[in-house]
Amino acid sequence: MAKLLYPPEATYLTVNEVAELFRVSTKTVRRWIADDRLHATRIGRGWRIARSDLSKLAEVRGNSVARYAM
Repeated sequence: MAKLLYPPEATYLTVNEVAELFRVSTKTVRRWIADDRLHATRIGRGWRIARSDLSKLAEVRGNSVARYAM
């Protein structure tokens, strides 16, 4: 089993955690947010992404590894 980059009980993940999970840059994750491909909530100066939204993105992208980690 893969080592998770975040606690399994985490409801929201940061841009960095999402980038590591999908193996893309943080710039790509921010672009997904700006293009409304990924729903995110602004908290202070950072973004938080719900795990349920990540599962949907993983299905659309066909990313079985990220879907497994959800």
